[in-house]
Amino acid sequence: MESSTLASRTPEVAVPAARAPRGGFIRFLFSRRRWVALTALTIIAGILLAAIAAPWLFDWNAVTRVDLEKSLIAPNASYWLGTDELGRDLLGRVIWGARITLAVAFGSVAIATVVGVALGAACGYYSGVVPNAIMRCMDFMIAFPRTLVAIVVITAAGNSVLSLTLAIAISTIPIYVRFFSAPVKALKQREFVLASRSIGMGDLGLLVNHILPNVGSLIIVQATVSLAEAILIGSGLSFLGLGPPPPVPEWGAMIAASRPLLAIHPYVLVAPGGALFFVILSFNLVGDALRDYVDPKSRHGR
Repeated sequence: MESSTLASRTPEVAVPAARAPRGGFIRFLFSRRRWVALTALTIIAGILLAAIAAPWLFDWNAVTRVDLEKSLIAPNASYWLGTDELGRDLLGRVIWGARITLAVAFGSVAIATVVGVALGAACGYYSGVVPNAIMRCMDFMIAFPRTLVAIVVITAAGNSVLSLTLAIAISTIPIYVRFFSAPVKALKQREFVLASRSIGMGDLGLLVNHILPNVGSLIIVQATVSLAEAILIGSGLSFLGLGPPPPVPEWGAMIAASRPLLAIHPYVLVAPGGALFFVILSFNLVGDALRDYVDPKSRHGR
């Protein structure tokens, strides 16, 4: 399904994206009355700020220390989201979980973007045995579900935040390679690239100064969408017990631990589940708005 989606997008990115309108992305959202996307952007900003401020909002010991006397307290003025089965403040664990989940997502997408775009640009710009071998390797990896690839990496590297980040990054790299090789291949035949080559500019200069800047907006859009996918995959792996070991608060692991309490104490699951739902939905909505922002057909009307 992923490979077919990428294939359907490829023709649209074969030419440089037009210059975005003045005023920036937020002004674009206001001018187009994209209130849902603005709300999603606000949610992301709020969760990012809470994740950054987690050490000042909640002490690490308070969200990891077991206190059975306070177990399963319903939401109240002292514990806004209640406590879990081990007496830990759910609000603090959700905020610290956001810090860990977002760190994994941003780290994995950053690695996948740098490596994937570099390999995709090289495979699109050059031809020969090595680029073809790299593309066939990427096709082989895409043929497997991304979660399965991540499970194999974690099994080899062990359970930790770093191994989870690397696992998601490795499973994401083939998508970037396939997605960006086609526009680079098309752009290297454009007149402004040929003109720069005719005056003696080298391959690296052409890639850095002329080709990659023209796919920069596409990189931003794809990275935003990949963040939602990385959060979902990371939480799914933690749900299966392949994430950071306890008592590290991670949304997927929190959801897995709260399953037996769903019928009696549903708030224990609603807290991390709701956070996961809103973050993934918000990143997807912002990604869709960004795609419209960089698409000249959307800005000038279809």
